[in-house]
Amino acid sequence: MARKQHQVRKTLLIVGEGDSEEAFLKHLRELYCSGGAGVAVTVRNAHGKGPENVIDHATRLARIASFDKRVALLDTDIPWTDKLKKEARKAKINMIGSIPCFEGLLLAILGKYPAAQCADCKKAISLLLGVDLTERQSYAKHFPKPVLDAARLKIVELDQLLAVFEGR
Repeated sequence: MARKQHQVRKTLLIVGEGDSEEAFLKHLRELYCSGGAGVAVTVRNAHGKGPENVIDHATRLARIASFDKRVALLDTDIPWTDKLKKEARKAKINMIGSIPCFEGLLLAILGKYPAAQCADCKKAISLLLGVDLTERQSYAKHFPKPVLDAARLKIVELDQLLAVFEGR
């Protein structure tokens, strides 16, 4: 009797800056990696405190367990220093930026032009969607796979994010 061969899936660690990013990343995992497809994704929350904390958190998690890929989803409203970029490279963490913040990325996905200030983006997305962005279920209605697939053609950062979920 032949033994069943198990296919080894690539592993991905993805760290979001806060609760909303964590919920969205889990939504993406559900869409792009469910049923054994794609990569085995571990989503973690750095609980804010700026880009240095996100990279530090991802680095510490990567020391605990081995991952084929490591990604950090960061806001770009606080500049990324050369030191931060060097630390990320050393830890093999790919940095993907949300311009100017996560809510700005969501607005861009929906075809809206994001404001330059994060506070304005947060207000605009709240008025537009009227949902709790820290809940994974909130993303299902407004960000289904066809919307994300169409938006990735125009938004480089979204395409980079979805590519890692697809194992590329």
